[in-house]
Amino acid sequence: MNTTMKRNGMKLLPFLIGSLYGLNSMNAYADEAKETQKVSNKLEEIQVVTGTKTPVPLAQTPVRTLVVSKQEIEAKHAQNLADVLKDVPGLRLTSPIGNYTGGKGVQMQGFDSDRVLILIDGSPVTPSSGTTVDLTQIAVGDIERVEVVKGATSALYGTSAMGGVINVITKNPTHKFKAKVDVSGGNWGNESKPDNPVAHKNANIELSTKQGKWSGQVIADLNQSSSFRPDASSPITYGYDGHKNNFSGKYTYDFDSGLKLSLMPRFYDEDAKNVQKSMGKYYTYHSLTDTKTLNSILEQPMKDGKGWKLQGMWEDFHNDSTTTVKRETKTNHGELGFQYDWEIHSSHLLTMGLKANYEKMDRNNLTKKTKEVDNKSKDSQEVFAQDSWFVTPNFEVIPGVRAEKDSKFGDHVSPSINTLYSRTDWLPGRLNFRASVGNGYRTPSLKELYYYFDQTFYKVIGNEDLKPESSTNYQLGAEWIFPQDGSLEVNLYHNDIDNLIDTVQVGSSTTYQYKNIERTRTQGVETVFRKHLTSAVNVNLSYTYLDAVDLRTHKKLTDRPEHQAKMGVDVNLMKNTVFSTQMNYQSDHYNNSSNTTKSPGYATWDFRLNHEVNRDWSVYAGVNNAFDEQRTFSDTNDFRPEEGRYVYVGAKWQLVNP
Repeated sequence: MNTTMKRNGMKLLPFLIGSLYGLNSMNAYADEAKETQKVSNKLEEIQVVTGTKTPVPLAQTPVRTLVVSKQEIEAKHAQNLADVLKDVPGLRLTSPIGNYTGGKGVQMQGFDSDRVLILIDGSPVTPSSGTTVDLTQIAVGDIERVEVVKGATSALYGTSAMGGVINVITKNPTHKFKAKVDVSGGNWGNESKPDNPVAHKNANIELSTKQGKWSGQVIADLNQSSSFRPDASSPITYGYDGHKNNFSGKYTYDFDSGLKLSLMPRFYDEDAKNVQKSMGKYYTYHSLTDTKTLNSILEQPMKDGKGWKLQGMWEDFHNDSTTTVKRETKTNHGELGFQYDWEIHSSHLLTMGLKANYEKMDRNNLTKKTKEVDNKSKDSQEVFAQDSWFVTPNFEVIPGVRAEKDSKFGDHVSPSINTLYSRTDWLPGRLNFRASVGNGYRTPSLKELYYYFDQTFYKVIGNEDLKPESSTNYQLGAEWIFPQDGSLEVNLYHNDIDNLIDTVQVGSSTTYQYKNIERTRTQGVETVFRKHLTSAVNVNLSYTYLDAVDLRTHKKLTDRPEHQAKMGVDVNLMKNTVFSTQMNYQSDHYNNSSNTTKSPGYATWDFRLNHEVNRDWSVYAGVNNAFDEQRTFSDTNDFRPEEGRYVYVGAKWQLVNP
């Protein structure tokens, strides 16, 4: 087997670990008893699993993890995963190429959505475009929390986790019976159709029960929308006309032995269309999508220092899309994995596992009767191991490694190491110092390898000679968790990337092919501050700086703003009434690889109001993009938001039998 971890990158590893160990050595073991005291803070109570694959308190995880809770999701009136993630520090929503119905991807630390792994309960979501997961297709009705881990995590999660991992954790029923209904509606003002005052409608319906050893829930998330038209003199529309619906279930049974079985079926159904323009002619873009997923888990939680999990997933995706031509896309994705956790010593928790993956793609141009991806498939087998080692009670080191065998690209080894050093006696509260080095790895997708996309006026061609992408990621951060509530953190990151895959113009000016870019670099800093300023006012502030460069040309990478700033303020106006405002800013960014054109920077403001009428009823209202920040649609270099001001109201009702 081979590894692409750079030798010069690995030279920094002893320095990072040595720096933390040096801090620890200054106080030796005399003060270790003090370090075990608990800090009174909500972060101590939240358990996260994504960074280590085992439950760890958020305040003590050696892998930096950002969490969006169920309460935060409900307070921001999120209707899909894109709504959940748009306010997360350091994340940026993007519009995937070729998605005309408002689909969204995510970008983090300079990596685009093709290189960020999206999981639901630890199982990957199949990219709807062949490379990018559309976040608007993932509903929020069954979400308990969302965990975000930035940086290369290929040692734990394999290919596609070069930029990081976003893991959606679904909730479990906790009541004998619960029924919940959440309905909302709104419009885009004069950009909505005049005969449809409620241009977008959402309904979320939940039924759940817990009866002794078994529990079950069924959730329907229904979205119906009319498109909006920024220019009344033009027939071009944005958003979509039609529906995007999600249905999910979760059924669990707890055996007497402690074993737990969970079955989680999901179904997504989309019928969406709008009006576009190509080569001087208007046409209707129409997308029909259905996705069927079954995820199953059989697990033995930790007992006598040992635990294990067997997890399987199968997903079937089908899409028919019509633009100037009609296409049919079918993909299948299956996974089977096993994880074993063994506490071999009070200071060592060993996690081992193996996984098998299979994926297949078939894409047909029905108009021209050509194959764009001709029923291609690939598979891989992987093994991984990591050791959570408490060198001292306040100094943890986690080395890890994953070996992968791909049916097309052969063997690869991805190593990583994460460290955490904590103090509770230097300042009030808790201080965490984290450092990590890891290898990111991504094999080309079936689309990038075999695609042949002929849209008459331009072509995109796959490349079977593509090489896998590889990166070396460094993270170094400090976090101060305040004694009662809140935190302040600063995190530095650096990524060296080899063989980044991108589309490059070849031959004629309208023909593009997937190619490897030799070397790129992304680096920057992220800062986050959270605090209750008073009992009635809560503030969240963040700033992110990004430097993303193509090292061949020394030009900035496209579509990557240097600066992001986010501010959220929650104010308790009166009993059971909360007013919130959220500001998201991003600077301008280059649109082309020669760095000659830019898209303007902008800021959006959202306002939200939540009022709890009683235990069963609550009402809410909001304005997204309140100051109507919107692109100039006639300017092809303007990539500010498509969607202008959106005003909405909603209500929730629930019936709970504890």
